[in-house]
Formats: sequence, C-alpha cells, structure tokens
Amino acid sequence: MAQYDDLPIQRITVVSIVSIAVTVVTILAVQVLYYGMQNYVSAGKSALGRYTESDEILAGQKAGISRYGVNDSDARFVIPIEQAMKEVVRKASGKNESEPQKSEET
Repeated sequence: MAQYDDLPIQRITVVSIVSIAVTVVTILAVQVLYYGMQNYVSAGKSALGRYTESDEILAGQKAGISRYGVNDSDARFVIPIEQAMKEVVRKASGKNESEPQKSEET
C-alpha cells in the first residue's frame, strides 16, 4: 500500500482543541484556588490582628463619657452620656423641671 505524504489534519485539529480546553480549564482552576486561598489567608490575618493602640484609645474615650467630672481644658462639668441624653430628651419633651423624675435605672 502506498502512504500519503499529507499531514493528519483531523488528528491535529482534535489534539489542538483538546489541548486548548485542558489549558483553559487548568487556568480557571488555578485562578479559583488562588482567590480562595487569598480569602482564607486574609480572613486568618484579620482574625489574629491586634489593635491594641486603637483599643486603648476607645477604652479611654468610653471611660471619659461614662463618668462625672470636670473638663480640664475649659473647666466645664462633665456628666455621663446616658444622663446627658436623658436630660436632652426631658427638655425636648417640654416637661416641667418641678416634676419629680422617675429613675429608669435598673
């Protein structure tokens, strides 16, 4: 039998298409794994993060608004924020100052 010198075009086409499909699937799988691992590492870092300086500042601010005292810079009296909010609500509602106030603290 005689052999032809032609290239096997059909076989080359099939192998090329399969190779392209495998390459695309591999690229997409690696991309999904990369972003999944990136989210996992980011979540781990933020869970282990320490915010000591900001926590100290917030604790100082919380303590400053929850106690009685005198403001050092302008010598004004300071009352707890909860008490101040109740006072503002009482004044806004138009209640008389002569009425006795009911204590809402439990």
